[in-house]
Amino acid sequence: MTSFEVLISTILSQSTTVANERRGFKDLRSRVRAITPQEIAETPEEEIATAIWHAGLAKQKAPRIVAVARALREARGDRLERILELPTDRARQELMALPGVGPKTADVVLAMAAGHPTFPVDTHIARIARRWNLVRRTDYESIRAALERWTPPGKRKAWHLAIIAHGRTLCKARNPRCSECPVRGDCDWYQRKRTRGQGSRRGSSPRATKD
Repeated sequence: MTSFEVLISTILSQSTTVANERRGFKDLRSRVRAITPQEIAETPEEEIATAIWHAGLAKQKAPRIVAVARALREARGDRLERILELPTDRARQELMALPGVGPKTADVVLAMAAGHPTFPVDTHIARIARRWNLVRRTDYESIRAALERWTPPGKRKAWHLAIIAHGRTLCKARNPRCSECPVRGDCDWYQRKRTRGQGSRRGSSPRATKD
């Protein structure tokens, strides 16, 4: 995808599933001739909302998408590319100054569209970072900073994608498949869970029965 398409797909991915985001993106592409700042900026919000309905929160996301497209169109359409060529910290600040772009969206675009060494944090990554006892605080910036300290710059994109896959398949929020996990021996959460289970078994005793 183009950098702008990555930006739009990331906005669509907010508070929804991958499948729904992809369907919304596909329907948006079908509705407009091309997903560019010019085309999106000239499309009424109502049409955008209808096209992205499957991605959820369409009435909230459509204005964000149109606003960011207009902000980039007003700079002759190449503003996004110029931003992505800046040093990482400066590029991140510039992206977050755009309408509808928060820290996670900025980090995803930087990593996926331009190869910047950011470590985007989604719900899976935040959950696993806590279970692995890598972070003490739970806000986005604290988790991102901790993971970036923990991971070499050249491996952050790969680790970002790998941990998301791990969270979707094994380390789920509910009913995690710990017995199948290849890293459970190093997982702080699993070790605490196992210790509690062993303590419960030791503390139990057979029920008394009447003669």
